[in-house]
Amino acid sequence: MTNLLITLNNIDDLRSMRELYKACGITQLIGYQTLGNYISWFERDPQQKHIKIYTLPDVWRKSGLYLIVDRYQLMVNALDTAEAATELRTALLQLDWSRGYKMTGVPDIHHDTIFKVLTDLNLLIDIVRLQIMIMPRAEALELEVSISTEYEFRPLIPDEAVIVDNIWYSRAKGSLAFIKRLIKYNYNIGIYLKSTGELIGWCIRCNLGLLGMLHVRDAHRGRGLAGAMVHFLSRQFAQSGDDATTMINYGNSASIALFTKLNFKKVGTTYIFRTKRSEDSEIWTDELEATEQ
Repeated sequence: MTNLLITLNNIDDLRSMRELYKACGITQLIGYQTLGNYISWFERDPQQKHIKIYTLPDVWRKSGLYLIVDRYQLMVNALDTAEAATELRTALLQLDWSRGYKMTGVPDIHHDTIFKVLTDLNLLIDIVRLQIMIMPRAEALELEVSISTEYEFRPLIPDEAVIVDNIWYSRAKGSLAFIKRLIKYNYNIGIYLKSTGELIGWCIRCNLGLLGMLHVRDAHRGRGLAGAMVHFLSRQFAQSGDDATTMINYGNSASIALFTKLNFKKVGTTYIFRTKRSEDSEIWTDELEATEQ
């Protein structure tokens, strides 16, 4: 059967698509920031390995339909048009589902359509519901950030990805290489103990263009370090022209309370869908990654 998907390689086409999402304002914030993130990556290196941006011909200039395959992650979105459900179903059925995906940033408006496709294909194994929270750019620009003199801020280096990966709750086959690339391409911040140089906390802009991977080691909690890192990166978001945005599991009451205290406001809902893989398929591993370079 002929695959109906086409690959979007032209940066100007991707920028045009991003403008469609920008025009929708806060209702399509994740779509806008996700495209912005991948555009910035392709601007830095047009030959990105393991990233494909698919769409359907003749529809994307109106609907903004995209399927971004990034290793084991899949980002899917479209504007809220009358044709969106049909177009999403058509596009999703063209993908190779044998490895399975972690579908991240699934929009609330397309939840039912995507859920039905995955259920019909007997692929769905897990759903996580998250709230989208933002701090508007104007507010983030005014933030002042300071920490105790026993600590210092420094950007992470790619070699420290293994530290982040070992603790990350979403650790998976292939996630180490994924985190290395985030550290290389996206702004991030680490907090280090001055006396030893030990990395004791970090926050990284993720591939959806959002604040993510926030962590402080247990022995250093309760000192305002998590909030300092969130505000530090929020100001960077603002300086680059964006609202500071994150998504938090509805069950993570501690993180929701922290971001609420830091003046983030809930503006919507998104989902993570995890899908099955075929028994005889390969999954992303560091070894497989090396062979496919």
